Amino acid sequence: MSDSPDLRPLFVDYALGVISAAQLQALEAALREDSDLRRDFIEYMNIDSALGDMAALSEAELAEFETTKPDNGSRASDSGVSRAIAGTNDRPSQTYRAVAFLGALAATLLIAAFLWFTSPSENEQAPVATLVTDVDAVLLCDGQPCKGTELQAGKYRLDRGLLHLQFDGGVMVYVEAPARFDAISDKRVMLHSGRLSARVPPEGIGFTVETPEAEVVDFGTEFSVDVEGGASEVHVFEGLVRVHPGASNQRDVSRSVEVQASQAVRITEGAAEPEDISIETDRFIRNFDEPKWNYARLVRRSSPLAYYRMPIRDRGLVAEPPEYSGVVLTGDGKRPPHARGVFVGGSLRVGADCSGRGGRVDSPPPLSTGQFSLTVFVYLEVPAHSAMVATNLHDGQGNFGLSLDDSGLLQAAVRSGNGDVSFITGNSVLPQKTWRHVVVTADGEQLRLYEDGELVASKPCAAVAASDSDTLWFGTNGRATQVWDGRIDDVALFNRALTSEDIAALYRTAQEEIARSQ
Repeated sequence: MSDSPDLRPLFVDYALGVISAAQLQALEAALREDSDLRRDFIEYMNIDSALGDMAALSEAELAEFETTKPDNGSRASDSGVSRAIAGTNDRPSQTYRAVAFLGALAATLLIAAFLWFTSPSENEQAPVATLVTDVDAVLLCDGQPCKGTELQAGKYRLDRGLLHLQFDGGVMVYVEAPARFDAISDKRVMLHSGRLSARVPPEGIGFTVETPEAEVVDFGTEFSVDVEGGASEVHVFEGLVRVHPGASNQRDVSRSVEVQASQAVRITEGAAEPEDISIETDRFIRNFDEPKWNYARLVRRSSPLAYYRMPIRDRGLVAEPPEYSGVVLTGDGKRPPHARGVFVGGSLRVGADCSGRGGRVDSPPPLSTGQFSLTVFVYLEVPAHSAMVATNLHDGQGNFGLSLDDSGLLQAAVRSGNGDVSFITGNSVLPQKTWRHVVVTADGEQLRLYEDGELVASKPCAAVAASDSDTLWFGTNGRATQVWDGRIDDVALFNRALTSEDIAALYRTAQEEIARSQ
């Protein structure tokens, strides 16, 4: 057969008259393009037609069928046909033999159809997806630990971590724990609960995600599905999908809707129509890679001591250079300690409903010039107070910190060489579910705080105390009493004070990248 997806299981639904409009459209398109599939479709329909014809035979026709055995291997017995039509004393025996013969033939056809559908080379034995990579994943298949990189058709449960799967046609699927899904075929997934994102190239058009409340058919796009609490949400970032509301046996094609780029809908169990909702570009992990964005290039050109892009990796807090890498601290939360980053890729997720409890760097870069800068993106999931972004202040040691104060305002602190700690505070409460670019600088004379490229506070400050081995914390403090409730991304540390021009350029570039990555 060709490289088209295997749509033969739809033959049964077609013959029974229960095929959905979307499935019929996909089948018809495939039949037009694939001569092998057309041949198989005709063969199946011939078998189905033959079985239907047999079921419709009358008693007389059954008896006639028995008496029309070939004579000398060439033609039927005319006398046998006459006796069957006339109804002789042998008719009951003939009818019995006809039924038996017909049953044997029907059984043969059914067995042939069964074997045809269950060919091990093209169906159950063939993998429906390939595991590209996983991040700290605990995946169960039919209740047992999943081994290997090939996923067969079956029921799966992702208890922890993240999965990156590839389906037919180059379809890339990202699944975030906790999630339950059935891999039905190389073109169809049933998502019972959890979050799933898919990137579908033209070769994968027709890829379908089914949920308890809807069916989502792709037309070459990027979209995400979230299933929880009797509702399914569909968020489309590029292209177009068609959503068929309702459970699999209750779908009404007339209620189907097309969802385009930058649109989202919610389908609630029992609701008459899908509900339009605002798209959320930050909710879903849509890529495990950290692209080579211009913002990252600009940070590197500014010569940071250490740069933490917070990529999605098992090995924890990856730094540039690698000797300043750290570890991700985890707990017993619901979701992984990773989330979509400010642009794309990953960020460190802390608190809220996730297992992330912050990060720790035991061998941080030295800060010994008396000057200092910190750049970071922060994102709050829920209202928070006294929550830590980054610090190395602990037990009278260290030299900087960035956190929320008791009122929910950003607050920066630096410790001078004589042990005094200076504080400055922003002028507005940090908004929820919005990325904010924050920069703290200290040049030995002034301590400054910038939010989204603008200077929001400053005050006189002495030279910053030296620090070369104080543990660095992200999203928490050393006592784990100031846990952040959200995400932290793209942290860079400098041993000099960035200028206002440097900071404006960083923020301007970040805005361009954010607009490009939505």
